[in-house]
Amino acid sequence: MLSWLSPIWTIGGFDSCVHMSEEAKNAAKAVPYGIMMATGSTWILGFIIMIVLGFCINPNLEDVLGTGFGQPMAQIYFDALGKNGTLGFMTLLFVCQFTMGLSILVAASRQTWAFSRDGALPFSTFFRPISKTLGYVPLRCIWGCVLAALILGLLSLIAPAASSALFALTVTGNNLAYAIPIFSRVFWGQHKFTPGAFYTGPVLSPIIAWVAVIYLVFSTILVMFPGGGPDPEPSAMNYAVVINAAVWGGSMIYYFAFARKWFKGPKTTIGIEGVSGGQGGAFTSGGSDSDVVEKVADGESTENQQIAEKHTG
Repeated sequence: MLSWLSPIWTIGGFDSCVHMSEEAKNAAKAVPYGIMMATGSTWILGFIIMIVLGFCINPNLEDVLGTGFGQPMAQIYFDALGKNGTLGFMTLLFVCQFTMGLSILVAASRQTWAFSRDGALPFSTFFRPISKTLGYVPLRCIWGCVLAALILGLLSLIAPAASSALFALTVTGNNLAYAIPIFSRVFWGQHKFTPGAFYTGPVLSPIIAWVAVIYLVFSTILVMFPGGGPDPEPSAMNYAVVINAAVWGGSMIYYFAFARKWFKGPKTTIGIEGVSGGQGGAFTSGGSDSDVVEKVADGESTENQQIAEKHTG
């Protein structure tokens, strides 16, 4: 079961393609291909890396796990390459981790902007303007996510249990966000589903969806287990279940107590004429206020809103 933790942790950055969909050309095809390329390249290159590590690792695994460097990976490098090679490879690893952080920042900032655009976050009016001078990017949301990440990162200095719980929240939060729409589509929404430009067909598509739901549920349960086995000490306990219950429960309470009274769904940033036929049909069939179009740039709301008002009456 623990061997599944590696792919669970290493394939999280592909969703940055999703959150940049409003900035991509031909997003209906480009985004799915981007997801497949990101996941596929990670799978192939990661498999090659694991083979190399398997050949280079010291057969005495206790020495590797109990290394004085504090990182088993550094010990593997040191045994195979020496001091200078270890410094070079660890530096490369730091660069890779930094770029991975940038990928997650792209995803988080676009999510934050989308929520603030819909008025679903505190201080939404401050965060939702986008920067025209820097290429129409949500600059305020980017720096807001950076500061929030720095604050959360300080929790990792308290104890390893705190950092592990935060990392597990990343996995379980993403899994929940992925699983709910996929499950809703195959369980309740088959008759409402309109295929887009990227479609795997009426037979293969539901199979892929159910496999995805099963895997997401499995991986969510897996990351809740303590790393040291049953009957853990308080310092080694996996508190992810506590943090997840607080975040998920608090979000549901917030929605049912307040947000459901005014939140009608996400707002779009393009006119009806700017989407494909299938997507346009989905917009017009809903008939709700969520189809109101906003041009959220420095608080302006002009031409696109007039287009929306024409279509929504």
